[in-house]
Amino acid sequence: MALLLAGSLVSSAPVQAQISNSSNALSRLSQGMGNRAADGFPLEGALDPEAYLVGPGDVFTFSIGGAVPTQQQARVSADGTLIVPGVGSFAVTDRTLADVKLELQAALRRVNRNVETDVSLTEPRSFYVHVSGAVLEPGRHVVAPIARVEDALVSAMGGVNPQRILALAPARRALALRAILSVEAASLRPEGLQSSEAMIPETRYQPAFRNVLVTHRDGTTERVDLLRYYATGNPDANPYLRDGDAVTLPFYDPNAEGVGLDGAVPEPGVVDHRPGDTALDLLHVALGSEATTSVDGVRLTRARPTGAPEIAVLSPEEFGTTPIEAGDRLFVLATQAARGMATVVGAAAYPASYPILLGETTLRDLIAMAGGFTPDALVRGAYLERQGLVRPDESQSAPTNSRLAFDPTLNFQIREAAIAAASFEQTRLSTLDFASRQYFAREALGTQRVSLNMERVLENGATPVLLQDGDRLVVPHDLGTVPVIGQVTQAGYVPFVEDQDATYYINQAGGLTPGATEVYVVDASTGVYQPLAEAGLLQPGDFIFANRTPLAEDRLAQQIINQQRQVELQERRERSDARFRIVSATLQTLSIAATILAIALR
Repeated sequence: MALLLAGSLVSSAPVQAQISNSSNALSRLSQGMGNRAADGFPLEGALDPEAYLVGPGDVFTFSIGGAVPTQQQARVSADGTLIVPGVGSFAVTDRTLADVKLELQAALRRVNRNVETDVSLTEPRSFYVHVSGAVLEPGRHVVAPIARVEDALVSAMGGVNPQRILALAPARRALALRAILSVEAASLRPEGLQSSEAMIPETRYQPAFRNVLVTHRDGTTERVDLLRYYATGNPDANPYLRDGDAVTLPFYDPNAEGVGLDGAVPEPGVVDHRPGDTALDLLHVALGSEATTSVDGVRLTRARPTGAPEIAVLSPEEFGTTPIEAGDRLFVLATQAARGMATVVGAAAYPASYPILLGETTLRDLIAMAGGFTPDALVRGAYLERQGLVRPDESQSAPTNSRLAFDPTLNFQIREAAIAAASFEQTRLSTLDFASRQYFAREALGTQRVSLNMERVLENGATPVLLQDGDRLVVPHDLGTVPVIGQVTQAGYVPFVEDQDATYYINQAGGLTPGATEVYVVDASTGVYQPLAEAGLLQPGDFIFANRTPLAEDRLAQQIINQQRQVELQERRERSDARFRIVSATLQTLSIAATILAIALR
């Protein structure tokens, strides 16, 4: 046993150093947002005399009327006594401000008859509280007057709001290390000793913000639900502190002590279970004070030691009477059809974003909401964009690399690497080569066009196209021109003329330059690139692109072009070798056949 304790102490030293380093990093992030003396402090309003408890350090001002009113001040001493010169001494500690003022005013009137007297609290005191548990800086902290439980935790978290603490990497790292020390100390045994860096991913414990324990000096306790305070703004869920209070933020195991919240909630996840929890308590945490009016039902799933889990659908009348156990899962049912937004841009009467009902609103409905197309709309060129196979709003259920590819906070190189990794995740059972896998990943993860013919969709009797959240209808304007770009003498817009092919427009643009190679006609309705020889008559919105011999814009581009040329040469060589082998085999076969025929004719 002694050896185990010694091993734990030795192993704890580097971990404590890690916690200290992480706390210092967080303190630098907060830049002085932490402990503050209450020289000047904000208040929520006038003090409630029935709630404020007087204590050592409070300063009272006494006003005595007359021809020339006089004022004097007195501070409550360390032993809780308020001495008023010429009036007396009063024991005021832990008494309400209202009670103390009544006694002081009565004493002033006895000494100063027939004149107006008054007493007020002019300088509320700061005091110490003791904070422990899942915080970065446990210990004694000074809190401002009229402090609440959250204020003590903010101070012990380096000045950062507790709700945001896990979003900061230094804080998350330090709390993981502290959880190892306080909850998983057995992992520090000498025979299983490993670096603290390696232990961080192993901890599963999280701060239990719904079970903050406040112990007062008289031995009474309060259990505070800070998540409910954040969700509802109800100050009763974030009570005032008293001198000497001990505030403990415990750790909890989400797997064993958590309650899952999912469905029609803004932030699905797991929160810590509180003794006496009901479904309504959890709905207040998930949805705020409007929980009772915004939910039609909740699906409760409860695991059993043996057999199938217990499943029940709760009605609003049952929310407040249904007890919730640790490990339960609540799925909040939507009150109405799922809603979303779809956007119209371009040649519409009122291009904007419009609300839709998922699975009900059609593309024709969206066009009607936008007031229809303008006279110059290029209908055949209109298209409907939709998110890729992995949508951003579903990225939490997607593979890790797909989520990283969507993360706008990451730099370009990381997202490119994530796309590469995602391509291998999704095509591991295929025979695609590297380039094909990269291409697949970009196509699958990127924005896609819905396959449809806009002109046919608008016809009467056409199959309706149902919209999804985030859909975007793009309607280009018909400019009455055909863009001719690339290797032509006068690249630009050529006026559209009926029944003309690409050669006409190329000639109108001055013809091809000596550096031109392949020429493509791009169909406005499909986006397909057609070689010049295969393209027919052009339609409004089509454009022409004349390619050129590859030229390098920079060193990297030159390397890519050189590699591409090497690949092309290798492919040509392989094709030539293959043709040579076929011809050789054919000639050899013919020679053998001729020999056999000659022998047979002898």
